[in-house]
Amino acid sequence: MARSGVLHRKKEDLVKDLKETTLSFKTLGQRYGVSKQAIYEFSEKQGIKRPAKPEGHQIEDCRLCQKLLQISKEPHSEFISNPTIVKKTEVPRERCLYHLKRLKERGLVDEKFGRLRSERAEKAYAMYFTKRLSIQAIGREVGYKSFYSIIQRHRALGWGIPPPLYVYDGQERSRILRGTHRRKKAVGGGGSED
Repeated sequence: MARSGVLHRKKEDLVKDLKETTLSFKTLGQRYGVSKQAIYEFSEKQGIKRPAKPEGHQIEDCRLCQKLLQISKEPHSEFISNPTIVKKTEVPRERCLYHLKRLKERGLVDEKFGRLRSERAEKAYAMYFTKRLSIQAIGREVGYKSFYSIIQRHRALGWGIPPPLYVYDGQERSRILRGTHRRKKAVGGGGSED
């Protein structure tokens, strides 16, 4: 009897919610302080026809999709790693991937957005786009033996990677080659005889 009394006092508001929203019985029950079964029974007794839920995923109304769209508008967003996107959205990975897939299906975000798996690669690319350092120096900074090979692989896959901010002059190139030759000689035990 107590629950029907609560619903009777809030009858106008509840009827309006039932007729005009697609909120679940559980959500309405929480709002009115009763069980979802009580809301269902009230709806049946009143003969209320509920509005149909819209078909499919409504990106315009989805907060997570809007957050992903906002992240995708950041500069060089295709180089933001998947783990970073999950951290920024503050939702479980599976849920984030589901919404990201919907956005890609509709062409609202780049296909490469969220495909980068490594946070280390993300850090290297962030340095590549903002600092005037050699590719070799960036690789050393983040712990890659050959960041250049990663760049080459991504270019081959169609990622739009611009030239580095750092421009090698003749002296720098010679210094790098001498250093490489010295390392090979130290490892190889004297180098090769020509």
